[in-house]
Amino acid sequence: MTDNTANGKPRYAAPAAACAADLLLVLARSDSALSIAQLSERAGYTKSLVYRVLGELEARDYVSKLSDGGYSLGLAVVELGGTFTASVPLMSSVRRVLRRLADLTEETVSLGMLQGDQVLYLIREEGARSVFAVSHVGKRLPANAVALGKALLAEKTDAEVRAVFAARLDGHGELAALTPNTITSLDVFLENLSRVRERGHAEEHGESVRGRCCVAATAAFHQQGIDNVAISISMDEARFHPARESILEALLKARDQVAREAHGRAAIGEAPSPSEVVMGGLS
Repeated sequence: MTDNTANGKPRYAAPAAACAADLLLVLARSDSALSIAQLSERAGYTKSLVYRVLGELEARDYVSKLSDGGYSLGLAVVELGGTFTASVPLMSSVRRVLRRLADLTEETVSLGMLQGDQVLYLIREEGARSVFAVSHVGKRLPANAVALGKALLAEKTDAEVRAVFAARLDGHGELAALTPNTITSLDVFLENLSRVRERGHAEEHGESVRGRCCVAATAAFHQQGIDNVAISISMDEARFHPARESILEALLKARDQVAREAHGRAAIGEAPSPSEVVMGGLS
């Protein structure tokens, strides 16, 4: 039998192409610029290959070399992101729904999808009271630590949820934690998901950012490889409790509007023209 792996990584017919793709993903998932040594370690390629590939990517503006020698994503990535967004019907209209929701509540509104055991943030709209948060467009966060993830995972059975986290439990059998309030026990998390299913929405209180809370609900999407998405509203804990009912009402109305529009556009096969796409959500 032919050995198709080397050092635990697949042997590709085009290793430079595989390296380029992995380097872009590593940079996209990093909160800061990375050196060649860091990229080599995280992507699992030799420094010499990483150096050569970065040169080609830099020449095409897919990466930018900073004055300190580190690398970050370049402007050409925005074009790719814009093309992806243009290929997804509803994205422009969904943004308008989220913008109105952020204006109404004055809080931070986000839309995300599930990728394995993480939530990928697709859209973020700021309200008048928005503050710095750990989430931003393109960011991935542990699904067990955020309301978006809870809402999306609650659509699965307990067995499916266990399968999602099977390979991600740490040496002590615990889930990833962002704060001391994050639920790290899988059994406790499954109990929490049971309550999410009963309520029809998810909540998290100080589990991703201390002093902040978030509510989220799923909306059927079924467009261009994206299945369900979830919408969330995050705010300071102190503001949430007195406004809980009105916040939830606004969230569920926005959820229903997105679902209705998704269903209607799917029925007529409508897709937006590139001019409809708002590029700001990918910055």
